[in-house]
Amino acid sequence: MTNGARVLTDLKTLLTKRPVVVELGCGPSKKPGSIGVDAIELAGVDVVANLNEGLAFLPDSSVDRIESVHTFEHLSDIETVIREVVRVLRPDGECHVTVPHFSNPHYYSDYTHKTPWGLYSMGYFCKEGWPYRRRVPSFYNDVGVRMISQKIRFTSEFTVIRLLKKAVQAIVNSSRTMQEIYEELWCWQIPASELRIVFGKVK
Repeated sequence: MTNGARVLTDLKTLLTKRPVVVELGCGPSKKPGSIGVDAIELAGVDVVANLNEGLAFLPDSSVDRIESVHTFEHLSDIETVIREVVRVLRPDGECHVTVPHFSNPHYYSDYTHKTPWGLYSMGYFCKEGWPYRRRVPSFYNDVGVRMISQKIRFTSEFTVIRLLKKAVQAIVNSSRTMQEIYEELWCWQIPASELRIVFGKVK
């Protein structure tokens, strides 16, 4: 079953090469050797699929690394997507996700954005390795996520502001406590750009 996905490449061959890397929402700039998945058929896309419907075209425990840059914020069924990512990752596999931080003013400019992301968003799926003082309910679902790392990124189109934000970025990411204090007290004064999340499956 592929849940309506259109597989355009010989996935069986790609899945035999190690490491197996899957790019979710790859667009036209997929990395060589990876499996590119996108909702639109573009050059380099191997599977055309609606990620909200899952990753049925990938076998269980078949992927070493999943990468997704500015895609998860466009999805409406995050639980299904996280569940499927956990299903297809190998026990030591990692998922690297980049999404806009909720304080990013540009997040609200894009009408295709569906889901805001913050420091505690992955906590609702995390069963292992949660590093923050604030706890959120992880009993809403049975998805087993292991948190590996999380960084808040700052940037700007303006050179001087970008340099200042680089200094803020170093301070904010100096500890988990500083990340929490930033999001609680300063995020609307100095908006962040992105959240970079790395997680795996519970071993």
